[in-house]
This record gives sequence, C-alpha cells and structure tokens, in this order.
Amino acid sequence: MPSLLRKYSFTVLMLVALAAPAVAQAPLVPGNVPVLHLTETAERTVPRDRLRVELAAEITDPDAQKLQAEINRRMTAALARIKAVPDIAVETNGYNVYQEHPDKAPPRWRGSQSVALTAKDFAALLALAGALQQEGLVMTGLAPELSREARQSAEDELTDVALARLKIRADRIAASLGTKVDLYRDLRIGNASNPQPLMRAMAVTGGLSQSAPAPVAVPGEAQVSVTIQADIVLAK
Repeated sequence: MPSLLRKYSFTVLMLVALAAPAVAQAPLVPGNVPVLHLTETAERTVPRDRLRVELAAEITDPDAQKLQAEINRRMTAALARIKAVPDIAVETNGYNVYQEHPDKAPPRWRGSQSVALTAKDFAALLALAGALQQEGLVMTGLAPELSREARQSAEDELTDVALARLKIRADRIAASLGTKVDLYRDLRIGNASNPQPLMRAMAVTGGLSQSAPAPVAVPGEAQVSVTIQADIVLAK
C-alpha cells in the first residue's frame, strides 16, 4: 500500500508540473505600456429609397356575416390588383371584428383587415395606393424608409472612413508623444441607432370621392453613422 501511495503522489506531482508551464504562458500586458483609448465616428445622410404604405378594408354593418363577407371581397380584389403591379412586396396584417356597444340595440359591428405594401418605385406604389383607395380601402399609414441594402452599403463605406480617421489620429498622437503605434489591441465597431420614420396615421372621415387624387410622399434623407472604439498600444 505505501508503494501504491508513493506512485499515486508521484503521478499527481508530474501532472501539476506539466500543467504549470501552460499557465505561465498566458499573455500579460505590462502596466507601464502606454495605451490610447480612441473613438471615431463617421456619418452621412442617405436618400431614403423605399416607400411603405398601409391600407385597410374598414367596414361597419349591423350584420356581422355581411361585414366579414365585404371585408373578404375588398381584400381579395385589392390583392389581385396588387399582384398585377411588379416589384411590390405585400403582406396582410391583422383581421379584427368586434361589436360596438354590445349593450345597445340594434347591434353594430365594426371590422377591418390591413395590408402593407413596400416598393422602391415611389410613383408606382403611390399610384397603386390611390387606385386601392378608389376601390374602398383607406390609407392608415405612409412612410419612406431606407432599405437594408442601402444602409449596409453606406455603413461599409463609413467603416472605411472611420478606420482611416482613427489611424491618422493615433499616428498623430503617437508622434506628438515621441513614439509610434505598436499594435491595435482591441477594436469595436458599432452602428449608431437610426430608427426608421414612424408610419403616419391617417384618420378616416368618410367615403373617398371618386375624384380624389392619389397620395403623395417626399422620401427625404436618413442619417447613417458608424462609431469605432479602439485600444491602441504605443511603443515604449
């Protein structure tokens, strides 16, 4: 038994000895090495290149079944017209039917179903929205947007700009201190939050005149920015 214990103790000591160099090799940053903490931001305004329109079939009727049938008819006709226009992305949203003032008689039901359309061709989408209004849909929202592709393209370019500015600034500071940049130890790149404009709600005040013009929209511009933070080690 003592021989077995000695053999076991020797094995444990060997394992500890083998593991020790691996711990010792962990990289350490000397406390006396100068480190710059820099932040640089690049930004620009980009034309919004996509339009989003929301419309709804909104019906009021004392008969719930007739109301739902009319909603279905209007939405079926609307989707058929929408599909005839190329390059229009479409999605149907909530379907809602409820009784107004259920404690009162006679019954009065209200129902609606909405549809959202997005496209890069503003003129085509606005003309389509006007036609759908003429067919009984009401516009509930309209907003120009910046597409994901346009935003990513701008962010890629701004990343290059911000990195170049960061390097120039780091080199200038290092030269002022009589040294030079040794390495970039840490680099963090983030895109500032750029929320899309809110859909503009439009109140429905009654039936749409057959001579009413199509809606209009001015795309405007969106601001895109990229911020870079870096920890830069200077040569001693």
